[in-house]
Amino acid sequence: MCLICFAAIAFDLLFPIRYYAAVKENCDRYGVEPSVALAVIWTESKFRSDAESSAGACGLMQLMPTTAQWLSYELDIEYGKEKLFEPEYNIRLGIYYLSYLKEKFDGDYALAAYNAGEGNVEKWLQTNGEIRFSETRDYINKVNMAKKIYRLRIGA
Repeated sequence: MCLICFAAIAFDLLFPIRYYAAVKENCDRYGVEPSVALAVIWTESKFRSDAESSAGACGLMQLMPTTAQWLSYELDIEYGKEKLFEPEYNIRLGIYYLSYLKEKFDGDYALAAYNAGEGNVEKWLQTNGEIRFSETRDYINKVNMAKKIYRLRIGA
């Protein structure tokens, strides 16, 4: 096998593109860059629709049930915790949430809010704007790295 072919296969395995139709549709609907949504999914769950964190976040985009319930209300769609493990449902809620956070916070602060919560970001912005959780700083770096890779992968 040629080296370039091997590299391409490894790239596909490390940074897969799954559920792209649902990602693209909802990104177009809510004004989110597809590479950002794919990067968040990769960072949150590595595209595992059955992922569940120790804190209770569920599905591809690792939504907390209370947040998902609120998002479902905002979108006027039925809520059910079990639905959070359905890729299309989870993607719709997660991308809508990214859009909401993008409107509320500038730049990386939207990603910080996705990871650490809006309340924490509001507190940080009221002081010097420093993101105080190292986990959240690492999260932002991972998403931004993956976003660059997904931009190359999808050509956008």
